[in-house]
Amino acid sequence: MIEMIKSRRSCRSYTEEKVKEEDLKEIVECGLLAPSGMNTQGIQLCVITDEEVLAQLEKLMGRDFFYHAPALIVVYSDPDNKYAAYDGSCAMAQMYLAAHALGLGSCWINQLKDVTDDPKFEPLFDKLSLKGKIIVGALAVGHANKTPKERQIKEGRAHWFK
Repeated sequence: MIEMIKSRRSCRSYTEEKVKEEDLKEIVECGLLAPSGMNTQGIQLCVITDEEVLAQLEKLMGRDFFYHAPALIVVYSDPDNKYAAYDGSCAMAQMYLAAHALGLGSCWINQLKDVTDDPKFEPLFDKLSLKGKIIVGALAVGHANKTPKERQIKEGRAHWFK
């Protein structure tokens, strides 16, 4: 597990190969098993693999915001969930690691949380059951097109008091 955490990288280039449905189900299950405040289990996931929906999202955003990944998992919650950001972050982290364990690439996508109140997204968000929800983030998932480079830890980010 420690090696998985140390070797995981964000992937921003994917092949066109589809992600197997059983792999997506494993990733989703890992996200749904993440810890949640007071065990409320308020986080919900919307798994998008439909090419037309992905193209529509890209068109509405005005750019490629998910690196043409063949799958996008949107992490969201009802607006009354005061733990949404924390619980959603835990779910995202576990899904990152699950994707990595399955040999897939993934990347945290922030942009959807910024357009939840944009009227032009309303019909699509309604279709995806995201209308009126808190979007924590999304996870782009696919087969990595290239190996991400090694990551260096910036100095001074951990402080020890003994």
